[in-house]
This record gives sequence, structure tokens and C-alpha cells, in this order.
Amino acid sequence: MGFSMKLALQQIKNSSVFITFIGFGLLFFCGQVTIPIQPVAITLQTVAMLVIGLTFSKADALKSATSYLMIGALGAPVFANFSGGFTKLMGPAGGFYFGFLVAVWVMCTLRERFSHANTKEMLLIAFAGQTTLYVCGILWLCAYVSPDKAIAFGLTPFIIPGLVKSVLVASIVGYLKK
Repeated sequence: MGFSMKLALQQIKNSSVFITFIGFGLLFFCGQVTIPIQPVAITLQTVAMLVIGLTFSKADALKSATSYLMIGALGAPVFANFSGGFTKLMGPAGGFYFGFLVAVWVMCTLRERFSHANTKEMLLIAFAGQTTLYVCGILWLCAYVSPDKAIAFGLTPFIIPGLVKSVLVASIVGYLKK
């Protein structure tokens, strides 16, 4: 491959648009891997959120999450189980969808403070992201069910999978950053 082709490929890889597309794709594809419980399914989207929050710049992370929410709100079937639309975004799982945006902001902000974060710090940042996601999701879900049910359906089934996802993603990212 010639020098100009290598340079062009490097510019594409470093492009904010390319990074945003990768983040959007991660959220989309991971959203299709679900355990369909009600009112909020367990998905691998939190894995995508953790990867984005632990590796992307704050601007690229926010653009990825925002584009995912906007495209889904416009009706494209990008949400879990190939669903989409404003009513889906505003439904019981809406707090978790908006929580992706808030969680990547929190994670990127913490990462900026720990610019050379080790695996232990990455794990704490991942836990902060998961906690942010749960708070957003549960508060939103309280508009649909009682607070007790919101915790029972919007937090309890997610705790162990969330811990496992956080430990795995933070460990892998921490290892790769060495």
C-alpha cells in the first residue's frame, strides 16, 4: 500500500466521525443481544457504554451516545430488539437510554482526572458509569411503576450482570492500555 493510502487510512481512523460511527455501532449491535425481561431487558449495551466511556474522548463519547439516541428517536430500529421511535425512547427503558449519555459523560470526566488510569482506577470509573446508568434508569422507571417495583425490575436483575461487565471491560481496557 502506498504512502498516501496509509496516510488516508490513518486520517480516517483518527476522524471524529469514524469514532462516532464506531460508538454508535457498538451501542446498536450490543443492544441486539438481550435477555428479554420486563419492563427493561438486560442487554450488552452497557458493555458498549463501558468501552466508549473508558476509551473515547469525551466529545466522541457524547457524539456517539447522542447520535444513537437521536437516530433511534427518529424511528430507526436501533434500540434493543431492533426497536425504535420516540415512544420507545420515552417508555420504561428511556431512563437507561438517556443514562448512556450521562454515564459516558461521568466516565470521561473521571478519566480526565485520572489521565493515566490503571486497571483499578478503570474499574472504579466503570462502577461510576454503571451506578450513573442505574440511577437514571430507576428514576425514570418510577414514572411507570412504584419505587419498590422500579428497584425490583430496574436494578436487582442488573446488579450481578453489571458487576461482571464492569470487571471484564475495565480489566481488558486496563490491560490493553499498559
